[in-house]
Amino acid sequence: MTQVIKRGGRKQKFVPAKIRYSIKRAAQEAKISPEKQKQLVKDVGEAVIDFAKKKKLVKAVELRKSILGRIQRRMKSVASAWRRYEKRKKR
Repeated sequence: MTQVIKRGGRKQKFVPAKIRYSIKRAAQEAKISPEKQKQLVKDVGEAVIDFAKKKKLVKAVELRKSILGRIQRRMKSVASAWRRYEKRKKR
């Protein structure tokens, strides 16, 4: 079973649904069509999930970097929406 190491050092069970949800929310924020949202979640989400499942431990920062990099290459507007959300969250 894969564990995620959070920024504070705490370990948490890896939940693939969280990755899919995050990608979908960023795509919705970027006002991408539902069809393109589904495809993006499938393309990016499944690749990252497969990557993470092969490891026992994975850092949350690694997951973020992998997801954001893949989104950036496919749909820059979604990557921008993701970053805007992160800025709002840090306030």
